[in-house]
Amino acid sequence: MSTSSLGQRIRELRLRKGMTQIELAKGICTASMISQIESDRARPSYKMLVGLANRLEVALEHLLKEVDLEMEYTSKYKLAMGMMRAKEYGTAVSLLESLLQVEQHRIAKENLMLELVRCHLGLGNVEEAESGLNLLHQMVNNGVDDHLLVLVLLYLGKVGMLKSEFQIALYHTNRAWDELRKQEEIDPDVQAKILLQLAALHETIGKAAEAVKYYEEALLLNQGKGEDRGRTYLRLAELCDRAKRFELAEEYAGKACRLFEEGANQEDRQEVQRRLILLQRESGDWQGSLQKLLKMAEQYEQDGCKSKAGEVYADTALLCLEHGEYDGAWVYADKARMGLQDTSHVVGHVHRVFSSVYFHRKDEQRGMRHLENAANIFEQHGKVAEFEKVMLEICRFLSGRGEDREAFEGMERLHRFLMGQLQTRGIIL
Repeated sequence: MSTSSLGQRIRELRLRKGMTQIELAKGICTASMISQIESDRARPSYKMLVGLANRLEVALEHLLKEVDLEMEYTSKYKLAMGMMRAKEYGTAVSLLESLLQVEQHRIAKENLMLELVRCHLGLGNVEEAESGLNLLHQMVNNGVDDHLLVLVLLYLGKVGMLKSEFQIALYHTNRAWDELRKQEEIDPDVQAKILLQLAALHETIGKAAEAVKYYEEALLLNQGKGEDRGRTYLRLAELCDRAKRFELAEEYAGKACRLFEEGANQEDRQEVQRRLILLQRESGDWQGSLQKLLKMAEQYEQDGCKSKAGEVYADTALLCLEHGEYDGAWVYADKARMGLQDTSHVVGHVHRVFSSVYFHRKDEQRGMRHLENAANIFEQHGKVAEFEKVMLEICRFLSGRGEDREAFEGMERLHRFLMGQLQTRGIIL
């Protein structure tokens, strides 16, 4: 045992006493922390070491005997972890790569590689992340480290999502779920992450009922950061709103609001408030919702956030349009247009508003032009529901004017787009 790392020694002593990670951790730390210590992914504090030594019934000196704590390498590793928490992924990559080039330390190579993958994902380097995960999968797909295998599969699923390879993403995420359930001691944090990823995937491929189920299961497990729980409740609220389950949507939205008020930063709070206002617009007091949105847009303008202000003005324009206030819709759509970048998909909604106003004024030529602009933008951004709605409006208009051939071509365009989206999402008909 003289050449083992601190984590390996703790694991050997625990197994020798027939203890589980939960039993060893009780009153000292979490079982998840024990798992990380034993795999040398985390270093215990002195107080924690004393508690573990007492629980294992060994002298602290015996626990540390001939164990090289490698202060230089450990410090570099901790610095990399701190950089990752601060989202300074570029600096963390340099530190982790330098540790991977050294063989003298006892930090597990697999753990360094996994942290490097997380950095690449944070930087948007999907190909580098995938390459690292494939190497890791070959290294851990042998039953030696089941905990690490679950994480590798989870991140492979994440890569699949980022590449829009949704069936591959589902395959890896489901495998992560299956592997996790085989373990005697299930880490609830990892379990919640898998459930949230499954929820997001099912939402993306249009399986809303399954997505709601996974989100609800994740919330039962995830007692962590209020902001994370708030975002999950908000996703549930939006799914229920889409399904016309307005009472349940409002309940989830209220829970999201309370959680964000407790702990989120100002930017998060504003974004959540905006989405909550839109979710609650069915309550009847739409003018009250309008005033709240206008106040928010003005605040964004004062803060110099032109694009955010543009998005909120687009919301106000759509709200006015829903209630037949065409003059107000025009004014706010114009304000949105001035704040938004041309590449934003929200510009498509602005064109929709302009189109409706022009049609209301009997200016069909300009109305049609803006409708086509909206269709082009939604198609470019892959916005399925929005593109379908606009194309159906175009086809109905053309058919009403007796332009059946053009209407048929529009339906063919919509069909090609929908089939392409289904194939992209891994659904072959």
